[in-house]
Amino acid sequence: MLPPDELTRDRYKQGMVLFKEGDEGDAAYIVHSGSVGIFKDTEDGRIRLATLKDGELFGEMAIIDGSPRMAEAVTLEDSVIVKVPKDVLETKLASHDPFLRALVLILVNNLRNVHRAYMHRPRSVHDYVTLFAAHAEGLRDYLDQLEELDPEAEALERLTDLENAVRNLRELFISHEDRRRNAVTDTDI
Repeated sequence: MLPPDELTRDRYKQGMVLFKEGDEGDAAYIVHSGSVGIFKDTEDGRIRLATLKDGELFGEMAIIDGSPRMAEAVTLEDSVIVKVPKDVLETKLASHDPFLRALVLILVNNLRNVHRAYMHRPRSVHDYVTLFAAHAEGLRDYLDQLEELDPEAEALERLTDLENAVRNLRELFISHEDRRRNAVTDTDI
């Protein structure tokens, strides 16, 4: 049970922004009455990711993993929202079995990864080349960790060929004007 004396219940008019994408997570929220939309701006326009109604919790992921808000929360109608401060939620999480806390963190990270994969899927030639480069780098890091692999092995030679090909592709498309803007950034990979 959440401590009622530490929670606030506020009225919001339709169209009020509770938090914006990129904001630091200072609280989670519960819809007491009314409804809240979770929105994301994309190249294709603004999309609604979710509609939350009475009793539903939102904004908790930024508290659990300390990451910035992934989207914007806006009241869809006049609403009453319960604010759960960060310290209250953190205290509740800390009081539970460490295994369960770790499991919750894993689930939040998985959800963020699915969100990134969906929202930041490759859209341009530059995106695809960037992903090729990231995968090649990840494979090299993995192969470097394998003690039984000879550093002169054919796999490493082929990987070097792949990295060179990706560099050549990047140079080839450096001035390519793509109709869609890039969606993949260095922070996505």
